[in-house]
Amino acid sequence: MNQHIYSATLVVHVVGIVLMAGTAFIDLFTFRYFWKRYGEDKEQGLVVENIAFGLQRFMGVGMLLILLSGIGMMAYLHQVWGQQLWFRIKMAVLVLIIVNGLGLRRALGNKLRRILGADATTDVALQLSKVKARMTIIQYLQLLLFIVIFTLSVFKFN
Repeated sequence: MNQHIYSATLVVHVVGIVLMAGTAFIDLFTFRYFWKRYGEDKEQGLVVENIAFGLQRFMGVGMLLILLSGIGMMAYLHQVWGQQLWFRIKMAVLVLIIVNGLGLRRALGNKLRRILGADATTDVALQLSKVKARMTIIQYLQLLLFIVIFTLSVFKFN
């Protein structure tokens, strides 16, 4: 692999990270808007909710770009970074991002959809407040993890 191919994979890698981090950022603000709209007008809130759930596809596309380009860069560098501490921490944080975003966030999103589609005879307000609190924590944690990834990628300590 020549330097130009490596540079192209690095660009794709950065695009994937920005796509994932940007989606996490937009997810937080979209759901904040959803909670506000849903409290005022449930129909408008549900429209916002559908948009928010559609954004999750971008998270998956970003993850795919990161994984493919990361494998390409590691092949080019013959695993030079794999021995460095910053890279090992970055991989652990990436696993946390996957667990947090694709695991916990998705599970809470599915729970929210079930609650919104459920019969109103149950205590929906209490369930919604619990989901809202947990989702907010997960979303802020996701942004914090991306800040850690960006910091590790810039400073690359050994």
